[in-house]
Amino acid sequence: MFNAMALLTLSALLGILSYVLVNLVVVRFLQKMPVDPGYLLGLSALLLICLWIKALTYFKGLSASHKLAYDTLLGIRRRLADKVMKMPMGAVVRRGSGGLKKSFVENVEDMELILAHAMPEGFGNALAIALAILTLFVLDWRLALLTLAVLPIGMGAIMMMFQGSVKRMGPYYEASREMNENIIEYISGMEVIKVFNQTTSSFHKFSSSVEKYKKFTLDWFHISWNYMTVYSVFLPATLLFLLPVGTLFYLHGTLPLSRFVLCMMLAMSLGSPLARLVEFFPMFPMLRQKAQKLEDILSEEEIISRDAGKKPDGYAVSFQNVSFAYGDADVLKDVTLTAGEGNLTALVGESGAGKSTLAKLLVRFWDIREGSIQIGGVDIHDLDFGTLMNLISYVSQDIFLFDTTLMENIRMGRPDATDDEVIEIAKTAQCHEFITSLENGYQTMAGDAGGKLSGGQKQRISIARALLKDAPIVVLDEATSFTDPENEDKLQEVISQLVRGKTLIVVAHRLSTIVNADTIVVMDNGKVSASGRHEELLSASPVYKRLWQAHQQSMHWDIGAKEGIANV
Repeated sequence: MFNAMALLTLSALLGILSYVLVNLVVVRFLQKMPVDPGYLLGLSALLLICLWIKALTYFKGLSASHKLAYDTLLGIRRRLADKVMKMPMGAVVRRGSGGLKKSFVENVEDMELILAHAMPEGFGNALAIALAILTLFVLDWRLALLTLAVLPIGMGAIMMMFQGSVKRMGPYYEASREMNENIIEYISGMEVIKVFNQTTSSFHKFSSSVEKYKKFTLDWFHISWNYMTVYSVFLPATLLFLLPVGTLFYLHGTLPLSRFVLCMMLAMSLGSPLARLVEFFPMFPMLRQKAQKLEDILSEEEIISRDAGKKPDGYAVSFQNVSFAYGDADVLKDVTLTAGEGNLTALVGESGAGKSTLAKLLVRFWDIREGSIQIGGVDIHDLDFGTLMNLISYVSQDIFLFDTTLMENIRMGRPDATDDEVIEIAKTAQCHEFITSLENGYQTMAGDAGGKLSGGQKQRISIARALLKDAPIVVLDEATSFTDPENEDKLQEVISQLVRGKTLIVVAHRLSTIVNADTIVVMDNGKVSASGRHEELLSASPVYKRLWQAHQQSMHWDIGAKEGIANV
């Protein structure tokens, strides 16, 4: 920043100096002094050098300021990424992907204007303007005031524009955030929109948000353009009052011609830096608003992570009197359960009973309100977040694949794994056959969020990724929900083999997949209703018996067709 300011200030000063050099030539002609060709050539060469150095210092200054700016933007984006990693998932969900995308991309990118231009150029132009005005006052205070007479007109227009902008800025950015959210939702839900024959006009949520953004933008711009016209015309017109009134001074003999010409040249030199300086004024309230959005994210409450230096004694997982709420809605109430080391513990219950929430609390997507969660007798709050993640392989029901090769998607489980290790684990996870049938095999791109694969294929890739990690604790949050019947038995067998000696926690809706679990925990309305083995629960737990009967009935569901209508 220091280098940028120094170079851009020098460039601005050289711009004013070029007008002074021109003045030396003009005055010589006006005073009818003998003009030596050598003198003219020397001044011309000096002027050329002055302009060349001005351009060079401007280029070097902007190069320095842009290096500063983009290094800083890199740092801001890294800080934001680190912050989002430490924020509870509830805060991430509340902000939405559109709002976060706008902050990461647009709001951060706009900081470039103030770092690369407004601060270094603004300082240089302001200093050059101040020196030129000081020189004008030394030469003739009357002409200095006449030069500055355009400032109240231009600055008045700017201040009035600012007042209007402050009122409109909040609603404008809210409309922009809402439009971003709806655009992402619209694109993500394109399959549903097409199936139900929706269009951009009939998809009201999308079209209304775009229309709202358009209205806020054009209303703001229509008002601003009038003020912009006023200050854009008047501020650079530094000769507007100086030229006619200065001429009267000259005609009345109170102003020497040489001084009059020099003051006019200095006034003209102010036009460009003054206009450039004023260009930055509207940026500050806008950037202040965007910077506040970034500050709001960076000041979000973090999930507390501390390394107490404790090491788990084994890998049994226990929930002790755990309570948790999403906002004001209670989800878990005084839950106590233990998943034994080397055992398969299944969590079952109706939708909304709190099964997946327990799994997410273990990997600290959220922090509990009351109670404790322990691994090997150590509270997870006393483990560094990275250490905790190394202990757990987590496969969510919300599968996400990155738009890279299938090889790399699996390798994310263990980045140092060789290609052969990846292929071997893919075979074990029943992925190898369908991957090799693809045109590019393991080098096939997964597509945006894994969009090029079916649900079952994505699920098997995610399981392969978790198995490659080979963590001592494995959490499968409905990890086989998309698996086709042909491969479900194979996958269950594979999982049971690979998790031997590990602590396995399975969130299950298909009760047939967990009948052999060491412990089945029945969740009901956020509480532990019962726990035990399958046979025990059938006789001891009405809730589990009801779930089992419903599951058995669903396995025999069929689609009836009236006679004469073809079965599909």
